[in-house]
Amino acid sequence: MSTVDNPRLLGVACLAALCTIGTASARESLHPCDARDGMPPRLEQFLDAQGIDLSDRWVALADLDGDGREEALVYLHGRDWCGSGGCTLLVLQEHQGGWDRISQIPVTRLPVRLLERRRHAWRSLQVRVGGGGSPAQDAVLDFDGHRYPGNPTTVEPTSSTDGAGRTLIDPSTDGTPRCERAVIGDQRARPDPRRTDHAINPIAG
Repeated sequence: MSTVDNPRLLGVACLAALCTIGTASARESLHPCDARDGMPPRLEQFLDAQGIDLSDRWVALADLDGDGREEALVYLHGRDWCGSGGCTLLVLQEHQGGWDRISQIPVTRLPVRLLERRRHAWRSLQVRVGGGGSPAQDAVLDFDGHRYPGNPTTVEPTSSTDGAGRTLIDPSTDGTPRCERAVIGDQRARPDPRRTDHAINPIAG
């Protein structure tokens, strides 16, 4: 009996095909983190002006607040930005032709994931924490209306992603970290941006 003659087998085959397409699409949105494809020029100028070397940063782009425009998640993995507990994650938002720092989150480890759940209209993030003798755990970072938590080690660890999500910065197993560079937005109205205008401060290695 062929698959076409059996509705149940046909349904299973269609579901498998859809899953394969979805997985392929997710992979296609991940680019080598050191590639400059899809990088906004003004974002690169902003990071250069902050003294962040190109070799020290991996950049993912994703819509965090549902306005159809991408925020930048910048993982700083150079010696000046890392300690025994991990490295520094920046969350930046475009504003009036420039970029503002929303959050600077030290002691984070990869992967960085984007969750479906929202707090104050912004999507929650998930990072790995651990090191210095502490076991690796996942921490969910909720937006508080102004920023994400400044220290993920103070967030209660979780073994659940609290709903579906996707990886924005993937350490990869082949030695080539991959970052998302795709616009995913639900076109929600965005509240007034919370500008900080703070300098980005390195931490001791």
